[in-house]
Amino acid sequence: MENEQPGYREIIEEIADHQGIEYGSGMPQQGKADLPSPEYEVNSVGHHLFTWEDAITKETFRIQVAHPMRSGQDFWCVLSIQYRRDKHSRPIGILNGKRWNLTSTTNTDSHIRSLNRRMKERAWDARLALVEEKINAVVEIGEDLVDLSVIENPPPAQYCVWPFLEQGEHNIIAADGGSTKSFMAMALAVSYSYKLSVIPGTTTPLESKPTLYLDYESSSTTQAWRRRKLLEGMGVAEQAGKIFYKKMYSPIQDASTELYDIIHSRGIGLVVIDSGSRAVGGETSTENMVIPYFNAVASWGVTILTIAHKAKDKESKGPAGVAQWWNQARNYWELVKDQTPGQKEVYLSCRHDKANDESLHSPLSFRLEFGDHIKYHPMDAPVSTDIMSQLPLATQVSNFLINNPQSTAKEIANGLERSEQNIGNELRKNEGKLYYGSSEKYNRRWSLIEEETDEQTEMWWEKD
Repeated sequence: MENEQPGYREIIEEIADHQGIEYGSGMPQQGKADLPSPEYEVNSVGHHLFTWEDAITKETFRIQVAHPMRSGQDFWCVLSIQYRRDKHSRPIGILNGKRWNLTSTTNTDSHIRSLNRRMKERAWDARLALVEEKINAVVEIGEDLVDLSVIENPPPAQYCVWPFLEQGEHNIIAADGGSTKSFMAMALAVSYSYKLSVIPGTTTPLESKPTLYLDYESSSTTQAWRRRKLLEGMGVAEQAGKIFYKKMYSPIQDASTELYDIIHSRGIGLVVIDSGSRAVGGETSTENMVIPYFNAVASWGVTILTIAHKAKDKESKGPAGVAQWWNQARNYWELVKDQTPGQKEVYLSCRHDKANDESLHSPLSFRLEFGDHIKYHPMDAPVSTDIMSQLPLATQVSNFLINNPQSTAKEIANGLERSEQNIGNELRKNEGKLYYGSSEKYNRRWSLIEEETDEQTEMWWEKD
């Protein structure tokens, strides 16, 4: 202003600074050089970096935008700013890990005032405006738009450890407390990262990556002992950089950005979360805690295995809590256990209850041996009546017919303590697939299909 008194501008600036108010827009003005565009890059963990280096003074400013995420009409990110006087100086954090809503003028102005209190006349509003423009241009809601017709030879579902861990999806294994589900979680982690079939009947991929084990229930020494004993059971030496462990206390949502950085900086391919109930802060029956949990881990872009407690009500599907546990899981298994007190072995069966991309797998049964090492041994069928009663009805009928071929529906029903109608429906549903029946119209006798014989083939023709 032409009529300003001497010192007027300095006084206004001093008052504004004292009040925490920015004086002037800081944007390029008439007769002043425009702020140059920054050097832009995305680092290995997906952080957006904006760097200005003065060619004369060698001063460097770097603005880092991490974890940009749209939520409703807001656009949040984590903002950090560093300053370095010259190439020989140590970088200084001017702003460290502050939440920034790019759509909020008030929130942006608050950061600018804070920056101006730390370092004046550095055109912070112009710098943040350039960052905001670029972030809005490069960050999409989800991934890029894809025309599915251009994808040639799309593969079927891929697995980290078949059939338990579908690659890139959220897998859940649930069981009652004390059912060795954490042992199984570590066995799958070892299988994936060491490329070993620790659990009989499983297969591992040609390539593997490290595993991150997020643990709410145990300790690093316990998990290290389990890993070592499993490797000894396979006769394999330990290797560094295969399985990383992190003890957790707060819910996953509170630590999701920190965990994202760990996952991508370490090249993690599988994350095990033990267990789901504490990973959502105990709010297993609250949708507004469970759904954000699934959203948070999905943003990591890796395969997830959540260990959960199954519902006490045997008629309920999925883990204990709200139905979203079941709805959001892509691949869901339940672990059933039987152990005699004092014995160093556990009998286990795994029941496949949900598969979004393939058919359900037949139950798998094992004997888990404890001693100088830990080792899973395969079993053709459960030896435990308690375990068998919790497996699918088709499995129970098949097991009965192995020991009692040529049985009627009534005999099977009595043996399994089920209704005759229930058994009859199961036999007819799987006739020609799992079982074959005799040619009588009533009281047909049923057997398990193993290798179809000429006599069985004739029976089918006679019946038809």
